[in-house]
Amino acid sequence: MKKKTFLCLILTAAIFLSAFSTFRNEQGMDGASVVSSVTPEDTADCGAIWTNKFSTKGISYNSIPIMGTNGIYVVNSNILYELSYANGQVLRQTTLKEKMNSVCNMLLEEHFLYIPLANGTMECVDINSMTSLWQSESFGGQSLSTTFCQDGYLYAGTTNVLSNGTTTGLFYCLNAKDGSTVWTYEDKDHPGGYYWSGAIVYEDALYFTGDNGILVSHSLTEPVVYDTAVLTTANIRAGLTYHKGTDALYTVAKDGTLFQIQCGNQKITKVSSGKIMNGANFVTCTSTPTIYNNRLYVGCMADQYGYVCIMDALTLKPIYQVKGFQNAEVKSSPLVSTRGSSTGEVTVYFSMNALPGGLYAFKDTEGKTSASLHTLYIPQAKQYCLSSITADDKGRLYYSNDSGTLFCVTLAKDILATSTPTVTSIPAATSTPTVSNSPAPAAKKSVSKPKKPYSVKVKKSKKKYKVTWKKKSKKYQTIISYRYGKGKWKKKTIKKNTAATIKKGKKRLQIRLRCKIKKQSKWIYSSYTKTFSFRP
Repeated sequence: MKKKTFLCLILTAAIFLSAFSTFRNEQGMDGASVVSSVTPEDTADCGAIWTNKFSTKGISYNSIPIMGTNGIYVVNSNILYELSYANGQVLRQTTLKEKMNSVCNMLLEEHFLYIPLANGTMECVDINSMTSLWQSESFGGQSLSTTFCQDGYLYAGTTNVLSNGTTTGLFYCLNAKDGSTVWTYEDKDHPGGYYWSGAIVYEDALYFTGDNGILVSHSLTEPVVYDTAVLTTANIRAGLTYHKGTDALYTVAKDGTLFQIQCGNQKITKVSSGKIMNGANFVTCTSTPTIYNNRLYVGCMADQYGYVCIMDALTLKPIYQVKGFQNAEVKSSPLVSTRGSSTGEVTVYFSMNALPGGLYAFKDTEGKTSASLHTLYIPQAKQYCLSSITADDKGRLYYSNDSGTLFCVTLAKDILATSTPTVTSIPAATSTPTVSNSPAPAAKKSVSKPKKPYSVKVKKSKKKYKVTWKKKSKKYQTIISYRYGKGKWKKKTIKKNTAATIKKGKKRLQIRLRCKIKKQSKWIYSSYTKTFSFRP
């Protein structure tokens, strides 16, 4: 236990001193979305030192901004930009293999930037050279989850939205060095995508949950599930937050139920819950909670108004709510700033998913039971807003709304000390990109992935299953993955044939196939077929 506590203390200190390297800076777990830099307090105290619009479209999405040593990194469509901290001008840029989806939660580890993209892919860019190092296989669907990194492994999830509004998806682990797949997890019996949710590591297990409302404890490096717990029948579209004070994980379901989860020895040992809005007729919540000083902050919409709810992290009881505007859900994860104060007072920043797509704040402290919302910044480029607020070590606040504009909001004294705020406009990514300063290097020639096997048939006999399939090219090799019950997935590689046999077992057998081909000294993989399931 002492070893774990020491680790949390070191990581928490790093969060307070460093700029955001991922969504909510949650790599250190305790202290996610908490900063100590001197951020703006009120409207008279702040303004935009610069803005940068990356698209001429009416609605356009930016990734979360990542704070690097040499610049800010942001993706719009299929272009990665490196921006100047001083004025937001483009320093370098490069074209990615895929476009981003409506949300793109990147992660920076050393000088490697990991970018989740469309078709369920992940791409790694070396920001020193601004060149792509690898792209993962395509898992299909959208990449809307957060990205987590631990000891050289990456974790993220995918989402497929079906015509009836439900979702499917899988969670996966990649080797961060080369992008190869380490394992995938999919609950076929209880399907659900990973829509704005994500993973976190506690002790020696990875924990994640999603639209099926089931919390999973999973091995970090093996396709092994340690434990599961049904938290709710509602979707969970929020991430997991660790709180050192209670040594517990927290998340919120879409119906506004807050969960406190105790874990140990890779098992889920206790789940407690409470409502974030008592007495509301309708609540919807997709905000990842932020915890500071035993107070939990989470956004929602209740009875047609946006709110930030302040909860007691110990008792899971509401303390009070800060009311926003009508039809303006708070989807963002609140950013808490101590502003370097030792009094315990904090300023809480958030956005609302409605016009004008501005920046809002309120003050809170221990013992407080009410607070007033004030509008910190209203942009000229007005649009809806999903964005959480990011801060750098100088107290500048960064966020985007759905106009594809990145805003840098800072203290008024910083604006006066510089020239007039710079507003730049970059052509849409479908046109020829504009390059400022250093030109972007040419992207490597993409290699098309093989088509997956088709016309798959499985015949059952007394002792075995015979699997047959077709493939688009004789050069393709076929990989058959299979497992019995909830055991480990095993693999067979079939180089030339289009038939194979698998022994029957005493438990349910699951089979799935994909093709691979070697090009440029690298194996390129197809998507998986559907998973075939057979009971003994």
